[in-house]
Amino acid sequence: MATNKKYLLFLFLGLLVSCQLKEKIKTTDRFDIERFKNYPKVLKLGEEKKLPSTKDTLPDGTVIDYSWGKGLDKQKYYAKKTIPPVPALSYIDKEYYENGILKQEREVFLGQSINSDQIKFGISKYYDETGQLIKTVDESVKYDKIRVKPSNLLEILKREPLFVSFTKEERKHFIEIFQLNKKEDEVTPDIVSKALKKYFILDPDSRPDVENVFLKLSEDEKSWNVVKDIYPFGLIELNIDANSGKIISRTYAEETRP
Repeated sequence: MATNKKYLLFLFLGLLVSCQLKEKIKTTDRFDIERFKNYPKVLKLGEEKKLPSTKDTLPDGTVIDYSWGKGLDKQKYYAKKTIPPVPALSYIDKEYYENGILKQEREVFLGQSINSDQIKFGISKYYDETGQLIKTVDESVKYDKIRVKPSNLLEILKREPLFVSFTKEERKHFIEIFQLNKKEDEVTPDIVSKALKKYFILDPDSRPDVENVFLKLSEDEKSWNVVKDIYPFGLIELNIDANSGKIISRTYAEETRP
């Protein structure tokens, strides 16, 4: 009988602690709705100077960018991006419910992405409309089957030159667009990089440079597709082995966008 009482006591204490821990996992993070409640839907020229700023800059250079709108479900939402200064390569993305309570929090790559192709890091957190934590997602699990994780890929891109060689047509192209006083066989990757003022696929010290890099893992998870946008001078595309990190292919496409 005594043993049963001890078991029931331990079970009760365990449930009590479990409930207390669950209760503690509740966010107090709120969007400052009052700050922007009188913001007009359409801004007139110069009107933004009289309204609360949608961006805050902290002493260390971190930028907090506030926004709001309606989602696909037509529900109003609020959002906040906390963007650290260079050489950071990711930012904290937060979305809030219509009542201002935090809905989700994720660490996201600063480069380009298309919906589900977004590169995320760490642990993403999701909350219900009362602020209760309902789900966490370890973003690293997505890359369990490959050796070159997103962080490894970024290190590779920091060292990868913008150009390594040119075709005859590409040399002609760069002589023309940069008005180079060179013969075709004298046009080198270094000369073109100097003209562009860009030397690597990913330059952490240039925020615009980072924002113009697009990363996507292939559907078969065998390679990374990397696009470097050097508008208005074209696009550089790399295909990188997701296990060895070696460059499978590299192409340059002249600019066709207006």
